[in-house]
Amino acid sequence: MKSKMKIAVINQPLANRGDEAAHKAFIRAMSKAFPEYQIDVIFLCVEQWLIDSIKVEEENVSYINIPRVRGFVRFEQISFLFDNFSFSYLHPSLRKFHNLLKEYDRVVCAPGGMCMGGFTNWDHIWQLDVARRLNKPVFYWGRSIGPFTEESFKKKLFKKCSIRLLKYFSYISLRDKVSVDIAGQFEVNADEVVDSAFLEIPATKIPESILKDIDGSEYVVFVPNSLTWHPRYKEIPQKKIDEFYLSIVEILETKFADKKIVMLPQTYKSVINDYEYFLKLKEMSGNKNIIVIDENQSSDVQQEIIKKSCLVIGARYHSVVFAINNEIPFISLSYEHKMKGLLEVLEMTDRMVEIQDIFDGKTSVFESSLDKVEHLVSGKLEKPSASQARQLVQSGFERFCEEVSK
Repeated sequence: MKSKMKIAVINQPLANRGDEAAHKAFIRAMSKAFPEYQIDVIFLCVEQWLIDSIKVEEENVSYINIPRVRGFVRFEQISFLFDNFSFSYLHPSLRKFHNLLKEYDRVVCAPGGMCMGGFTNWDHIWQLDVARRLNKPVFYWGRSIGPFTEESFKKKLFKKCSIRLLKYFSYISLRDKVSVDIAGQFEVNADEVVDSAFLEIPATKIPESILKDIDGSEYVVFVPNSLTWHPRYKEIPQKKIDEFYLSIVEILETKFADKKIVMLPQTYKSVINDYEYFLKLKEMSGNKNIIVIDENQSSDVQQEIIKKSCLVIGARYHSVVFAINNEIPFISLSYEHKMKGLLEVLEMTDRMVEIQDIFDGKTSVFESSLDKVEHLVSGKLEKPSASQARQLVQSGFERFCEEVSK
């Protein structure tokens, strides 16, 4: 009797409601597409409660967490820096991961952010390189990649290892046009899809405590982003970034004086603490109509809140994805190329305010960006159609399934 095919899903990001939404939609879709396969989502050295917060309950889906032993990332990085991959297997957690991955027929990289690129995530490429060295078919699904730089030996090495992986993968789909173009520069073909959250439209109830705070009022959703955690913005004074968001609050106060402003934290239980940052902005603004939703609300609840709003202004990628998915007018404060790439694919760049360069000291650029926000808020923003996004991600998912089934 032929044994059941086993699929390992690795590199799933955690502690982010957007990544949670992408995970749930993707794993549910995989479970339905491959009911006869065993799908195991494998985590390396993470806290169990974080896994529990995103779990999908399906009969053929399981979650495996390799216990944490300190120092594993250092072992991963050294194995690349000294071109001695076997060294990493001296670490007990990494050795367990390697031995576990031997059992699988296919390896899928879960949807998520830009770990292969600007964030130089050695753990991300280490897990993928284990699969490559085991000669496993690897399917890189719905990620963003880049930018790659060569400003240091480590950056050059990371780029070299990433390109080698990209050329090895059995199938690649990337969730924005800029990432697809970057892959093309390395002569790597990639399907252009959009975020996996577009694979479904979740429906749930908004908790009574939140409904009580909103009190039946109409509201706009505003999702700022402290940004200084990001490599591009780490040298920017937080005060300058705060000033930009507080100016947007003032614009909303003028345009929507009778509406509440709801802030939705995208990160949770993370060193990048959206919830605390939003409370700080609320206090600084003095606006009593701002409601900061607690960080414990699931991505499904967040989409339901957005579904009932009249406008979304988002400086986080998935706040824009959630707005499009629920066909709510939005303004994207695009701090990274993944946001620009998504809107280029969907031909919605007219709703985008590019903020990558506005904190670099040029007052005119800062003010012109705020002018554009005010212009968009004052105009009539039509409801976006999600049909193109859903068609793109669904057709990409069907190609992915065909490749996995070969």
